[in-house]
Amino acid sequence: MGAGSAATVRTAAEAADERRRLSTLDLAGLAAGGVVGSGWLLAAGQAHWATGRDAMWAWVIGGALMLLIAAVMVELGIAVPKTGGLIFLPLQAAGPLVATVVAAGLWIVYAVNPASEAAAMVRGLAHWFPSLLRNGESLRHVDALSAEGLSRANDLSFTGGVWAVVFMGFIVGLNLLPPRRLIRLNLYITAVKVLVPVLIVICLGFAVVDTARSCSPDQAWYLSGQSGSAEHLRDSAGGLSPLYVVLGGGVIYAYIGFQAPLDFAGNVKRHGGMTDRARLRWAVYGSLVGAFLLYTALQYVFGTHCQGLTGSMLESPYAQFAVAASMTWLAWLIRLNAVLSPMGSGIVFTHALTREVAALSRAHLTHRGLQTARRASFRFRGSEIDAYWLILLVNVTIGLGTLVVLQGNWEELVALNSVPSLVVYATPGVVLVALNLDKFGPVRRRVHVVLSFTAFVAIALVIHEAGWADVWRGMAAVGIGSALLLGLPWLARRDLPYVGRLLRHYDARDQLSRFADPKDPAVGTVLLFLAHLSVLVLCTLVRNVLGEGVAPATRGVAVVTACVIFPLMVRASRRYMEDVPPTLPAPRSEASEKVNPPITAGT
Repeated sequence: MGAGSAATVRTAAEAADERRRLSTLDLAGLAAGGVVGSGWLLAAGQAHWATGRDAMWAWVIGGALMLLIAAVMVELGIAVPKTGGLIFLPLQAAGPLVATVVAAGLWIVYAVNPASEAAAMVRGLAHWFPSLLRNGESLRHVDALSAEGLSRANDLSFTGGVWAVVFMGFIVGLNLLPPRRLIRLNLYITAVKVLVPVLIVICLGFAVVDTARSCSPDQAWYLSGQSGSAEHLRDSAGGLSPLYVVLGGGVIYAYIGFQAPLDFAGNVKRHGGMTDRARLRWAVYGSLVGAFLLYTALQYVFGTHCQGLTGSMLESPYAQFAVAASMTWLAWLIRLNAVLSPMGSGIVFTHALTREVAALSRAHLTHRGLQTARRASFRFRGSEIDAYWLILLVNVTIGLGTLVVLQGNWEELVALNSVPSLVVYATPGVVLVALNLDKFGPVRRRVHVVLSFTAFVAIALVIHEAGWADVWRGMAAVGIGSALLLGLPWLARRDLPYVGRLLRHYDARDQLSRFADPKDPAVGTVLLFLAHLSVLVLCTLVRNVLGEGVAPATRGVAVVTACVIFPLMVRASRRYMEDVPPTLPAPRSEASEKVNPPITAGT
């Protein structure tokens, strides 16, 4: 059975998934619920201390980049509506090796997110319970801390770590609810957690402001730094590019989550006066544009009120602004939302990951047992609930591992999350152009080429600007994840001492052996992609070692490499599809609900 055929084997759980329909409101709740998490609470300070008055440009650049990526992903999602499509579509168009690299990045992003949101929830509680953080009581008065202590100031204490585990367990536990109830619960949570930042903008935007719109560098305690200490960032203040803050300062992390409706593209409601395509567009674009306006407004509020910061790292800066403006009621809402908002985002990411990993399992790229009927559902009070409980268990294990390794530091968890997300976002454009779908006219297909090419190059540029510390960690995580997904089935088929016995029940296709055949069409595509990522890592390393003087040269190499690799990957993907024709879901007409035959890629 070819890779394309293997990917389309339908199980009872998959059929039930595809029958569940989501309305525009459900989709918008998923998108907004994924986007509005802990990023807006904690990233504005990082952006301000790194770039000063240019901080708003970081949000503008990040928003523009994400809208560009979203345009590509929406076009692909409406053309090929498939739940779990972020893995299924690269598998169909570029082969199992590229799909494995994408799956590794996606798994990291989605599994680490609940860990970072749980850490943010603990930090939200630290105002009332300082012992949850390692330097708890000292953080009430930053002068008590050394510069070295600031670099790990927000690490969780043992008690805080226990509470983070409890919060992760709670997020996972909510995902055992029936999907319909979970979607409704997410809508209520999203409504509340969006209302609070809107109130911040309205109330503090009209409050008395600091007309100087600047803060003393001595207050740079707020940014403990995910790529280094606060001292390092203080020395670099004013010299850092907004492009650095886009990825290195948590801006991209704050926007991630818009793709949640695309994770469920096969479940979009097909009637009710609006087409499924329109529903996806409204949900994704509406959430991103809304987030862009909200985040830039919040950054403006931060810049104009930052003189109101008291020096306590245990208190949300927006809560400090509210207290300074004599709005105690708003401060209480902000403190409560500092727990609720991260929890809501963690729920969305956890729910979406179960569907993506299920698609990965059905394609035989990871253990097939993760999505079997016995492990995909359970009975509760006479009802069958398809919650993919085994996938949830695996994901919470990954999240706990990263939480322990990074000691619950939110900044480092975010840094680990951001680079793999852009690795994932780089592939939909290649897939969209390679498929060259006949259902689109020639003008629209040319637009697809321009959008996809621009997004691919822009992603390369932003990764290059992120800085060595963030890039090597993120790429190392993708590398380790890819090695595990490729290596475990290879090891399972070898009669090795101890290892062979442990892995004998690991049921996944051995894709690693494909590298033994250089003529395999799947090998060329992944080698191009890996070469591209390697050049980005090397450019960032050279810039880190030789200094900012070589930045224009390394930036140029990164951009030129992206310009060359993109068409080569498209061509290699088309060669793969000539050998293994893709089997894609039936398209749905804009004007009708007729089920059409499966579509194939154009030439």
